[in-house]
Amino acid sequence: MKTHRSSRADHRTRARVTRALAWGLVAAPLLTGRAAQVIVEHQPEDPSLPPFAFRRVPDPSATDTATRAAFRLLQGEADDNSGPLTVLHDGRIPTGPDEPQANFFFAAGTEGGRILVDFGRPALLRYISTYSRHPNTRGPQVYTLHGARDEEPGFRQPADGRNPSEHEGWTLIATVDTRPRTGPPGGRYGVLITNTEGAIGPFRYLLFDIRPTERDDPFGNTFFSEVDAVSVDPGFVPTPPAEPAGPEPFTVRTPDGRFAFTLDLSRAPELEPWIRQKLVPVILEWYPKLTEMLAVEGVEPPDHVRLVFRPGRGVAATSGTRIVANSRWIERERDGEAVGAIVHELVHVIQQYGRRPRSSAPPPGWLVEGIPDYLRWFVFEPQSHGADLVWLRRQRSPRLQHDAGYRISANFLDWVVRRHDPDLVRHLNAALRLGRYGPSFWKERTGHTLEELAETWRRETEQALAQP
Repeated sequence: MKTHRSSRADHRTRARVTRALAWGLVAAPLLTGRAAQVIVEHQPEDPSLPPFAFRRVPDPSATDTATRAAFRLLQGEADDNSGPLTVLHDGRIPTGPDEPQANFFFAAGTEGGRILVDFGRPALLRYISTYSRHPNTRGPQVYTLHGARDEEPGFRQPADGRNPSEHEGWTLIATVDTRPRTGPPGGRYGVLITNTEGAIGPFRYLLFDIRPTERDDPFGNTFFSEVDAVSVDPGFVPTPPAEPAGPEPFTVRTPDGRFAFTLDLSRAPELEPWIRQKLVPVILEWYPKLTEMLAVEGVEPPDHVRLVFRPGRGVAATSGTRIVANSRWIERERDGEAVGAIVHELVHVIQQYGRRPRSSAPPPGWLVEGIPDYLRWFVFEPQSHGADLVWLRRQRSPRLQHDAGYRISANFLDWVVRRHDPDLVRHLNAALRLGRYGPSFWKERTGHTLEELAETWRRETEQALAQP
């Protein structure tokens, strides 16, 4: 068996960290080929202490190098209640423990995202520091930090969720996780990243890949208050290029004024004619219809929906009342599945299962996706045959399990609706939204257990598929 003998360089590249329990200084792993040091300080919420007055982490600055850098969102979406990206480099800090507009944070229920800092040209940095504040789980910070010069052969900015790679010019600077092992997570956090053997860089770009601090509920995305970077050269002035201006977001309303939809095409201007001519009329017609089909007594459906179209990965995703669609996929599917995919996401906006009573069990995932696909394929566009027997016959050995999700579950729901209960989906949605869904639902609505229904559906569907 071979063993690895550590060299002096190996030891030098390990993170040098300090722990001081009284002030919450904790160790953070550092995975980089440079002799970097990460110091984390955690200051509990205490009115007698000035905010962000740490021992070793510098005070947030309004004149640091990052103040004039460009901050861009490469992946993920800001929460509807978040402040703009500019709050990260304006030198201002929140005066209270829970000030959404004074912080930047990613949308609830999402897996965070990526923020790119662009200095315009490579800069040697003396240190990088990040600050956050929240009374609960949104206080700690979890991220990896990469840097790039933009001069390396084969340099590429990571896109579509691809991990930054050394082969594409990216250097891993630090991995940061400030979640305390014990005690409450709330408070004020400061992170200081330095190089014990000189400067950090030179880097033109800094890439923050930010992740939620917990996934027990949708509210795990950190409230970031400030991101500072200080150049070794006091005279260095960032010169980031101006982003090309796309079309301004526009808002359309249903004829009765009840529902409004704001569409952001600033990063997908090529889609504007198609969206205005083809998609908007469908949204204005079908969103009110869907709210009626999924009406829940005592619960008002969201009356303002935001749709963002930008290059990304996958098809589309919904968080709260915000839909983010991959403009590249939409462009390819303009005459195919694009409109139906947005209808699917509009159903997610109406579902709002995250607002059910917190004491209730989470809704089954196959129903969360099965209901939107049922309404899409069997109500909105049945002529497309996207989940019926026509579609099943085109599949190779389809998995006929009622809880397979999406189209298969939609097919099962359609069968139950036709055989037993035309109003099933509305009652099913209400039970899920109010936290009242359980195994007894199916027996009460149809006279059969879920297992009995699933077995009969599977058997009849297999028989239908066997027929020429």
